[in-house]
Amino acid sequence: MAKNTLDETKEIKILLSQIRALSDTIQEILNNDHVPDFARYVSYRDMASMYNDLAERVRDVMKVNAMFYTFNVDKMPGWGDTVWPSQKKIIEQVLVSTKMLYSCLSSNADFADDEFDNLENFIKSRLRTVIFSRPEKEIEVQNAIESLLAGRGLNKGVDYDRETGKFEFSGKEYIPDFVIPKLQLCIEVKLLKENRKSKVIEEISADVTAYGKQYIRQLFVIYDLGYIQNEAEFIRDIENAGNIKVIIIKH
Repeated sequence: MAKNTLDETKEIKILLSQIRALSDTIQEILNNDHVPDFARYVSYRDMASMYNDLAERVRDVMKVNAMFYTFNVDKMPGWGDTVWPSQKKIIEQVLVSTKMLYSCLSSNADFADDEFDNLENFIKSRLRTVIFSRPEKEIEVQNAIESLLAGRGLNKGVDYDRETGKFEFSGKEYIPDFVIPKLQLCIEVKLLKENRKSKVIEEISADVTAYGKQYIRQLFVIYDLGYIQNEAEFIRDIENAGNIKVIIIKH
């Protein structure tokens, strides 16, 4: 699937939100025991009409001749000309169709790469601003990244985890510094001190191979204390290995 433009991505996200809202509204109607049955389902035509509009917009944004079930609202009897079991049946059919519409659109819209780009840019632009003194240990940089993730609204244990997901590869244990499950992403932090450049490159090379067996995306954050001269060359050799990004932050 080709990558969406920003406008297309925005439109898809809005559509998904509206489809989800319609689904939630219908479920609230079906579960509302405080309203008697003869009055609970009278909005069935409105729900069907809203679904039809969303289905048409989904068809347009997907740019394919997708065959989505639609309702012939004009031929539906008015609420005064039908009984509540028939109204309920229509609303239930709209709910099923709405869920299928949501599933179809979401499965054809992979935002993971967009989110990956956003996260990379966010860390690149903000990390240096939250490190106030020259770090001596990698954990100091890790703590700074975690504070950024929390400030971005990510919840530990839900949106991300830290130093979890231990696995073994070629007889060695690996534990990523951070994982973001929904992006199938691991983040690894390296503090590049004096005489550590070659060692860091070796570590990253090993990490790339190992993490590639577990994660689709990898992000390496290198906090450089002044020993990388050619950043473009350093990054190119690593990123050529696949869906991998490298951030170099200069102290």
